[in-house]
Amino acid sequence: MKILFVSRSSSGSIHPFVKEQADVLVKQYRLDIKHFVIEKGGMRGYMSAAFQLREVLKHNNIDFIHVHYGLSALSVVLAKVLLLHQKKIIITYHGSDLNDSKERPFSLLASKFAIFNILVSSQMTRFFSENYAVIPCGIDTDIKTDFRDMVRLEKGWGPDDFVILFSSNFTREEKDPTFAKRVVNAFKKSVSKRVFFLELKGYNRSQLTQLMQAADVLLMCSIREGSPQIIKESILNSLPIVSNDVGEVKTICTNVDNCFIVEKNIPAFVHILCLLAENPQRIANRQPLISRYDNKVIAGEIFKIYQNI
Repeated sequence: MKILFVSRSSSGSIHPFVKEQADVLVKQYRLDIKHFVIEKGGMRGYMSAAFQLREVLKHNNIDFIHVHYGLSALSVVLAKVLLLHQKKIIITYHGSDLNDSKERPFSLLASKFAIFNILVSSQMTRFFSENYAVIPCGIDTDIKTDFRDMVRLEKGWGPDDFVILFSSNFTREEKDPTFAKRVVNAFKKSVSKRVFFLELKGYNRSQLTQLMQAADVLLMCSIREGSPQIIKESILNSLPIVSNDVGEVKTICTNVDNCFIVEKNIPAFVHILCLLAENPQRIANRQPLISRYDNKVIAGEIFKIYQNI
């Protein structure tokens, strides 16, 4: 079975969750998967990618195309409409491509040309009546878990220092960094400890794993989410979570200890942070996450769809 993965990346590098999914499918089911990366956005970028895609399909024997992210599907659909290819299309929607009202019309248009649609969140099902399944993105659960002391020593964080990780970088407005900074400022006034607040920007997968094990809590306060990978990674690395009820956060955290889902107001967030500062905790029960979101489990669900198609 020969499959072309299509995804968007301005850097030209395949996003880790896309690459990891493909790698597991190749290893577990011996599929032949190639990648096509769309580097430029906008209509001109997607149109250019459509003609580039034609050349790829001319020189590679592909059974069907699996697109990650609704807007990325525009290039594949444009190529199909222009009769540049007749390959079957599967689309995986990751969150903002359906949750953002500006992106949604383009994603739903693309879905009309797909033989099957994969939704990472059950909240997306309201946009579909047939030919879809809810399958979240998985994570690589094979990690070492002994980096905490080493990283805290390297960073100069003492045993009484309290390290908070933001769920993304501070430039992403949908993650509501302004609210997060207000929470942390209020928290700092409530404790005597030295507090560090870090955005997750510029880290590779290995560095993120180590940083999560060294930190004391992950803070999420997003306006919208799908099935956030960062929450899964946080649980995998035993890092407690404080989050509002957004996207699939509550579902991911089901039966996992030290995941605190609170109302989105500053006192509620500060209260939990103070509790964790006074009585430091780690997540001990990771198994519910691993049994549901391990990449090998997710790959099995996707492979069944491939077989049916």
